[in-house]
Amino acid sequence: MQAINSARKIMRRYICIYTIIIMLLFVACGRAPVLTNLLHTDCTIDYNVQLLQNLYSDTVYVDPWLRKPYIVKVAYDVDKEKKWSKTTRSLVIAATRETPGKVYFPLQQGGRLSFDCASLGRGKLTVQLLSPKKKLVLGEYTTSSLPFKHITSNIPFFADAKLVMEFESYTKDTAYCFISNAVVKHRDNDLKKPNVVFISIDALRADAVHCIVPNYNITPNMDALANDGAAFTNHCVVANWTRPSTIAMLSSVYGSTTGVNIYYFQVSKQEKNYFYTQSGVVPLPVLFTTHGYITRSIGNNAFILDHSGIGVDLGFDDMSDYQRQWEDTMDIADEVIHWLAANKDKPFFLFINFNAPHNAYIPPAQYLEPLRKSIKGVHPWFRRYLGEVAYTDDYIGRMVAELKKLNLYDNTIIVVTTDHGEVFHSAHEYSPYTDKKSIFTHGQTMYDEELHVPLIIKLPKDVYKGTVSVPYQVRNIDIAPTVCELSGFTMPDSYQGKSLMPFVKGSEHSDRPVYSEGRLMYAVRINNFKYIEKFYGFGIKPHHWGGALVDEYYELYDLNQDPDELNNIVEIDKKKAFEMQQKLYALRFKQPENILYAKKDVKGSISIREGFFYTIESHGIVKKISRQQYAFSLKKGQRIVFSTIPSRTACYIQCDSGVVLWGYSGTALPETDGVYVFDSAQPLLQKMPDDAALRLFPDELIVWSKPQKGGIQKVKEKVAISDEINTLLKQWGYIQNGGAR
Repeated sequence: MQAINSARKIMRRYICIYTIIIMLLFVACGRAPVLTNLLHTDCTIDYNVQLLQNLYSDTVYVDPWLRKPYIVKVAYDVDKEKKWSKTTRSLVIAATRETPGKVYFPLQQGGRLSFDCASLGRGKLTVQLLSPKKKLVLGEYTTSSLPFKHITSNIPFFADAKLVMEFESYTKDTAYCFISNAVVKHRDNDLKKPNVVFISIDALRADAVHCIVPNYNITPNMDALANDGAAFTNHCVVANWTRPSTIAMLSSVYGSTTGVNIYYFQVSKQEKNYFYTQSGVVPLPVLFTTHGYITRSIGNNAFILDHSGIGVDLGFDDMSDYQRQWEDTMDIADEVIHWLAANKDKPFFLFINFNAPHNAYIPPAQYLEPLRKSIKGVHPWFRRYLGEVAYTDDYIGRMVAELKKLNLYDNTIIVVTTDHGEVFHSAHEYSPYTDKKSIFTHGQTMYDEELHVPLIIKLPKDVYKGTVSVPYQVRNIDIAPTVCELSGFTMPDSYQGKSLMPFVKGSEHSDRPVYSEGRLMYAVRINNFKYIEKFYGFGIKPHHWGGALVDEYYELYDLNQDPDELNNIVEIDKKKAFEMQQKLYALRFKQPENILYAKKDVKGSISIREGFFYTIESHGIVKKISRQQYAFSLKKGQRIVFSTIPSRTACYIQCDSGVVLWGYSGTALPETDGVYVFDSAQPLLQKMPDDAALRLFPDELIVWSKPQKGGIQKVKEKVAISDEINTLLKQWGYIQNGGAR
């Protein structure tokens, strides 16, 4: 017996050594798979996809990023008292009693299978391994209604095996089985990828965070994160309200380029379709998913929920949303802590959206009472606002403590920022742009109270050691490129910002220009001057484009002399105002261009009947009659280059007698009583000829549109939102007069 035990010990020792050698070889070869996300593999479907047509609704819709009818997003309430809902990416299997549905997943190796399961209609889900020589049932599960049930199972390795999920309904009616978070974990990760925790604290002003502006000393946990990375003390957002700014920070694009309006809260199907399929936007969750990460959002932000009527989906695998006014901070942090513990061995991208500093300001008493003694001489509502910030900072500390407890902190990139600030200065009580109350809210002005916000990036321990305070001006479109660089990913071509790591490493030492957009305004912030202009181009309906004549308004501030932006010097320093206006026009978004080319001397006018001319340039003589009409005089060979809002619209061109207007399609344009109609939306007119092609045309005028996607477009569809979302927008202070219908 003693000899047998000795032999067993020797055998175990050799097995252990052999295992270590194999693991080291995997590391040396760079082969360190962690997860196979089954929802992102090329599976084989064996069921009638047409059965899904009756399923889609406001809360079950085709995943806009995968665009497969059998991969859907399912939105459902978890706890109505907590106002807690979830949206989950799921594979859906449709079945009746007579026609079960099957899905086959290819497998390269065994491991630990885990997934969540629920159904509409009762049925049975069978999970099995199938190979040419063997069949093994891993489990049979009776499915029931939401919420999801978590299931795990070990998968042995069979050569040429497939994982099969088969669903059958218990009734003759169609039932639907939802499979979410379906992953196969092969083994522990040897080459650990950096995790990302991205925290957005809605309406967080720069002067509320001590490491950004040392005023109130109420943010020890955010300050501690800055001590392990970088604090950007002159960071600005490129949009002054939540939806476009959140898209900007997570996708590095300006709101005007996304196809989603930045005037209305509602988002139409037309806008969503453009955003998902034509805009080229690549949100960080979509990018991280393609690199094998699981992606999750936990927070309070209906603007990133497709089914809300006011948002768009940014590509998360799962989203938890809370809508309580102050308890949501505790709810969010509690779920984050539990989620981290459950997913500590998986590479993850986690987005956390706190809403506490947002109007209304109702912090728990234990955070407000100390400030009554320590912070004097401020408006009571501002003190309450600071209480909300202190409250949020405390719970950030609790989440960071959990990361440290799980040994995740050192290898996690942590971003802390916000989508916009909040107005409290009495001089900014009413907006000259929207004619609405702007104090104790946001989205109505372009003052630094709204645009200058915190940015802290805690770096992975092996990337950079030390504390960096960056005083140079940066933008929130620069955040996503920075996260890409830190994660070792190639930055998507659509990104309009640049990585901030050159500042951290000390190789960049100058401000980046900030261009920002709002509902009826846009602004530029360069060399400590800010220029703001009223602008009607961000609407989606003609009456918000302003028509032929509109009220103009301009502001210019010298931020060195006037940091609170109290003295508008636009009429005092007209030279500087013109200079800043030109910088604004150089940085603002581009619209598709149209060209009117003269093959003989000609005079005439060009006009539109909805929207307005956005840009118009020519070596000839062009005179503005109104925002919707220009007169021109062109010599032979001269041209007019113009763009409009909306981007594709009908233009009406009237010329001297005897002139025929030709489109590049080679046919004369429609003409009535000497007025030619040029519809830039026509595909045949969206071609740009070369000089040789121009010589083939008759000796008249030629017009065409440059092939270019994007731009502010016309949206015909009217969108209504639910009473619940309408109430929410009022609660947040976004709706001040009437409703959003």
